[in-house]
Amino acid sequence: MDDFKINVSRIEVVERAGRNMGVCVTFKFERGPIAFQIPLFLEHEDFDDTEMVKAARNILHDIFAQLAMQCETWRLTSTELKDLKNLNLRPVEPKDAL
Repeated sequence: MDDFKINVSRIEVVERAGRNMGVCVTFKFERGPIAFQIPLFLEHEDFDDTEMVKAARNILHDIFAQLAMQCETWRLTSTELKDLKNLNLRPVEPKDAL
């Protein structure tokens, strides 16, 4: 399986309702036909410009680590995956019916 290409696609100052100015760092993920973006919001006062991307990467890492833990029970063994592939629940139409 190919790796995702992960790039910072945008860094912008944003004003959020009832809060101080913040920064939105948007990451773009691409692999084959799959492409999506994830915006991350940081408080502007917390980091200077050179630290923003590092801080956003750390937040992104924490998000994916949490997602991986939450989805761990979804992981199938190779035997379970093979059994699923061999399981055919769709009715097979006789070739004469066409």
